[in-house]
Amino acid sequence: MLLFGNMLIFPMIWKALADPTRRTIIDLLHDAPLTTGEISERIENLSRYAVMKHLGILEKANLITIRREGKFRWNYLNPVPIKESYEEWLRQLLQLKKYAAKSTPLMGEPEKSIRTTTLSLELSIAANRARVWSALTEEMSQWWPPQFYVHTSSVGMVLDLRLGGHWYELAEGGDGQLWGQVIGLEKGQRLLLQGPLSPALGGPGLSFLHFDLRARGGKSTLHFSDTLFGDLAAGLGQRLDQDWELILKKSFRNYVQNPRTGSA
Repeated sequence: MLLFGNMLIFPMIWKALADPTRRTIIDLLHDAPLTTGEISERIENLSRYAVMKHLGILEKANLITIRREGKFRWNYLNPVPIKESYEEWLRQLLQLKKYAAKSTPLMGEPEKSIRTTTLSLELSIAANRARVWSALTEEMSQWWPPQFYVHTSSVGMVLDLRLGGHWYELAEGGDGQLWGQVIGLEKGQRLLLQGPLSPALGGPGLSFLHFDLRARGGKSTLHFSDTLFGDLAAGLGQRLDQDWELILKKSFRNYVQNPRTGSA
């Protein structure tokens, strides 16, 4: 049996590294430790107060360590958590490869190999961020297209919005289908899901879904990515790109912007 691993020990690392400014700070500290003032000088259009807030998040995630000398605060990169996170991802990939190798290939069947692909979408939605977040996380059954249910008697999609919560298809009689698990959460803004990609859907593999919601005036911008690892079927990336276009850009956006007509 393939165990897809527990990535819940890394949510603070992902949250810290999700912001481009904090990634820039990590890059600056890669070569040598810097004082907070030196970091502020090297990042344009960002106040010292904002830099301090970013450094505080990095410190909580144990990605940097602090040493004070008089009035100076020196910031040191701590690469251990990043290394451990990378090793956990690698462990899962090796575990997946081992699982894929258990089945005996048929004569003439090509050797299985681990591949990765990422697809990204960005969509502007004519609704405020609170409304879009509510529709995305609480009303999935209302806009999820019927053709994308995999269980024969499914009655809706459910997302247990908490760290470690399940995202699943609910079917009659208590049956259902697990789609994923919440492994990163910043309510109102960011959601990260990890789930198995079954052979029937183009696997076996792992799927990491990232939803990043930003306000823009009275509208919202949703950045979405789906990163897949595993023994992926040929043409899977292109097919999933088309599927997510239909799910998010057509069905979801139409539901939020035109609640009376529902999904497309």
